[in-house]
Amino acid sequence: MISRKDLGEKLEREGEITIYTCPSCGSTNLIYFPERGEIVCAECGVVVEDKMIDKRPEWRAFTHEQLLKRKRTGPPGTYSIHDKGLTTTIDSSSRDYQGRRLSLREKIRMKRLIICQKRMRAANAEEKKLIEILSRLNHLTSTLQLPATVNETAAIILRKAVKAKMIRGRIYDDYIAAAIYLACRKLKISRTLDEIAKSVNVPRKRLAQQYRKLITLLRKKPPPSNPISYIPKLLNVLNLPAYVQTKAAEILSLARERGITSGKGPMGLAAAAIYIASVLMDEKKTQREIADAAGITEVTVRNRYKELIDALDFEVKI
Repeated sequence: MISRKDLGEKLEREGEITIYTCPSCGSTNLIYFPERGEIVCAECGVVVEDKMIDKRPEWRAFTHEQLLKRKRTGPPGTYSIHDKGLTTTIDSSSRDYQGRRLSLREKIRMKRLIICQKRMRAANAEEKKLIEILSRLNHLTSTLQLPATVNETAAIILRKAVKAKMIRGRIYDDYIAAAIYLACRKLKISRTLDEIAKSVNVPRKRLAQQYRKLITLLRKKPPPSNPISYIPKLLNVLNLPAYVQTKAAEILSLARERGITSGKGPMGLAAAAIYIASVLMDEKKTQREIADAAGITEVTVRNRYKELIDALDFEVKI
């Protein structure tokens, strides 16, 4: 028997439509019986839903070791592995499935099978290249501490680039960095071109070139970066309180409504909004401190600050 709260969470996880009220009495006190596959109203006893499919496993596990031993499904498919995670790996241990030691002849045979299996993973040069590119992508996204969704999106982009034979040569870092930046833009994650270029150790100019090539390949431009998404990152570096973030977001929202933000760098706008908000909320930071945190020049902060002040009619006493 499962309570209404647990029932709602379970149905949302399984993609079902969550029913919050009984159609007979309007009560929200529903009980889920997984053994019978029924949802019953606890007030009037009406069966709200029946013949529900039980998606739980038929076995039980009481320890983590039992769980790993008894489950028959692996991890979900992923585009960040060249074969989407559907490969079969031969174990290199010196024991068989019953725990008995292998003879010398069997060990030699197993080593040959492992070598053959590794060679067969990549059927042609394109797959070999894809293995190298995706391996490097996984390393870079881990270094940049980006979420798994960015890794998956960048992997899909790189697969399309490899299929179109856009990536040539043995140096792939510029294309990988461009795919990561494009994935961040698509998912609205605040990462600048300079930041990714510096982390991957690729010249900014070359990274921008490959980024434009990928956009041409995909035939779809990502949405423009929202400067508000850069505010939390800067506030963490500057150690400013949360109410400064709220005020800076209000300033940028007002500026966006009046059409001031179009055509300007999001990081510069975010830095200028934080500077104005810090002064208004009596948490003053210098333009140099904010510019260093944002990785831009003081001139950029000053210019964006003047534009926002003039357009929004603020009175800031410095």
